[in-house]
Amino acid sequence: MLGFDAISGFPISGLPTATGIAPPPFSTNTTGSYVDKSSFDFDALAYVKFGDVDGLQTFLYENARQHQVFYEMLADKGIATPLYPIADADPSNLDDWLFVHNEIHQRLASQLGLDNPFNLLDSDWKVEDDFYDWLSLHESIHRQIENALVTQ
Repeated sequence: MLGFDAISGFPISGLPTATGIAPPPFSTNTTGSYVDKSSFDFDALAYVKFGDVDGLQTFLYENARQHQVFYEMLADKGIATPLYPIADADPSNLDDWLFVHNEIHQRLASQLGLDNPFNLLDSDWKVEDDFYDWLSLHESIHRQIENALVTQ
């Protein structure tokens, strides 16, 4: 049986899990395990050239992939968190994406006991220096989340 997660809109299997959360079936590799954290492409999060739409698309993909793994690892620890479809972003209008993404990071920080990250909405992506500062801080936040999930 296939259903859809009420929050994320992603398809989920009807099979119960230990946590009551069934991650999307496409989220694991062929062995059914998480993507190895060493396969995280942090460079794709940190090194996007200002104004490079193709590079931004690569960033959006890698960012969504990492959030998918974070979601799965939290679910396995019995921590329910919404998984929003943040891969579906329009590079020409990222206001909604930035808002949802900020909410995700605020929730992750709270759930993992991390320092609350800076407000991801406080940067203007039309200003080159703001854009690069945002990328750097965001990448470091992803590394903190990864470390917290692996060590807990």
